[in-house]
Amino acid sequence: MARTEFFKALEKGQIHAATIEEVLSFKEAICSFRGELLRVANHTAVDMKVGDVIRLQIKNLEPLEFQVFDTRSLRFERVV
Repeated sequence: MARTEFFKALEKGQIHAATIEEVLSFKEAICSFRGELLRVANHTAVDMKVGDVIRLQIKNLEPLEFQVFDTRSLRFERVV
């Protein structure tokens, strides 16, 4: 119940922390976010390692879509 309420309260542009659980490749990893596993595409220069905490920005709500938040990346897209 609390998980559903949390996901309903998400807003576009918010930034949340997630923990890397498994690195699939340089450009892809599995992250733990609020008890859910997410597959994350890494289009930044951030080198992901198991146990790292990364910042994810909500890019879209329907469907729920995140981006790795790294302002140093040329691929970073500011979400408003």
